[in-house]
Amino acid sequence: MKITKISLHQPAGLLRLVTGEGIEGHCSGITASGIDVDLVAPILVGSNPLDRERTWRAMQEPDKGLPPALRAGIDVALWDLSAKIAGRQLFRHLGGFRDQVPVCWVGTGGDTSRAAGISGPEIVTEAKDAQRAGFKAYRFGVMTDENALVHLVREVRAAVGPDFPLILDGRARCVIDEAMRIGRVLDEADYFYFDRPRPRNDHSGGKQVAGEIDTPTSAVVCSPIEASQVMTVQSADHIRTSVQSAGGITDVVKSARCAEAFGAYCHLEGAGISDGFAHIHLAGALRNMPFLEMTGHEVAPSFVRNPVQIEDGFVHLPDLPGLGMEIDLDAAGDMITELIEA
Repeated sequence: MKITKISLHQPAGLLRLVTGEGIEGHCSGITASGIDVDLVAPILVGSNPLDRERTWRAMQEPDKGLPPALRAGIDVALWDLSAKIAGRQLFRHLGGFRDQVPVCWVGTGGDTSRAAGISGPEIVTEAKDAQRAGFKAYRFGVMTDENALVHLVREVRAAVGPDFPLILDGRARCVIDEAMRIGRVLDEADYFYFDRPRPRNDHSGGKQVAGEIDTPTSAVVCSPIEASQVMTVQSADHIRTSVQSAGGITDVVKSARCAEAFGAYCHLEGAGISDGFAHIHLAGALRNMPFLEMTGHEVAPSFVRNPVQIEDGFVHLPDLPGLGMEIDLDAAGDMITELIEA
């Protein structure tokens, strides 16, 4: 079996890897130019879709200059295609751990696109709403002064009781002393972890914070090498990544396995590309991904017939081969203003 064509529907962002046998691999939410697609065509067209590792390494070559988002989309589509060829759901093709994934509600204060002007009482209300709706955790982070934040940390814990997992997002903006002081309050309030107290790749500062508090910390990584550095240096207790920022499902699996070897969690950032389908399969396949993060404001494009749904705080993995996305190609075709092919 060979890949015969790459198609990218714009502005729908639907990437299709087409084989001679008619089986296709898909990823949605991809933006790229015709030049980018032409760059990757010599790697993909004529290749065996099951040779994912070879393709992954070829796309890493510096001279290719591929945008990370396109590389991620191709990797997702290859995994979708290979699982379809095998006739398996992707999470089982990746290893298979669970067929439903607990969901953490990312509150308004934890979503930087919607956080401006959010107040403490609104955060408390959201946390209680998340708990009542059956979500399995709540993550928030607000842009406020330290004293107000410390008060809010305690107030949110008091509102939801002792057993509901809470996560504070530091947004990589805390200075070291401030992060330590906030972290000690998180210790008292028994938070699940302190997300991103320090900027990415600040191994020295991250290690100081992680070593001074009991609440686990996380650090953002965008490659397996960065994951290994965080774990080896111990600049955080957990890692955080995403399919889009890391460059694909393959990259996330490698990073997650690295973290697992150190007994650490790998957290996924948001619903991710392919309208949440890539992240739900990763969380279904890997034991050290405790939650799928969703804001409740995700909207799938009209060409996805079966968007990801939350039921009682869980997402159930689709019972279809590959990603399990039911794509309406006619609907996607109706949206086309540009069709890029190679």
